[in-house]
Amino acid sequence: MGIVTATIANADDFNRALRTPQPVFMLFVSKHCPACEVSGPLFQGIANEHQSVVSLVLDCAQTPRHAEVTSTPTLLIYLNGTLMEKLQGFGPEDEQAQLIEAKFKHYADRTGAEPPASPAAPPPLPPSGASPHAPGYRPPPASGRAGSSPTPPGFDNPRSRQP
Repeated sequence: MGIVTATIANADDFNRALRTPQPVFMLFVSKHCPACEVSGPLFQGIANEHQSVVSLVLDCAQTPRHAEVTSTPTLLIYLNGTLMEKLQGFGPEDEQAQLIEAKFKHYADRTGAEPPASPAAPPPLPPSGASPHAPGYRPPPASGRAGSSPTPPGFDNPRSRQP
């Protein structure tokens, strides 16, 4: 797919750009940023070699503010519309090509065929003691709610009474 030179003017344009099964790389740059003068063309050159990745170079002056972008250059990598990685700056100039190339190679063959694991997903919960295989387990009564005591008719909570 290569580099798209479209302008993202609003949230709808942004969401439309992410609505693809291909990985989306968004590089936010500024014309007054010395680091962007080097990393922008470098990014574009590497992006041209990876046609399976949608690559966007966005000028911060012409693009609505994005909460994840606090400095330039910033690269946001999306898969299935989910932010997977955020890189602010690309490090020393002599290592930038290697870093950018590694990111493209990592995502080039991935598509959104299956949803990615959320980078902020909590770890799985440990097994609870309410397992039917746990010693002493008793199933809840069929007529009541699980984990609650039966409430006799006309019962009210004494704590809720007003003095």
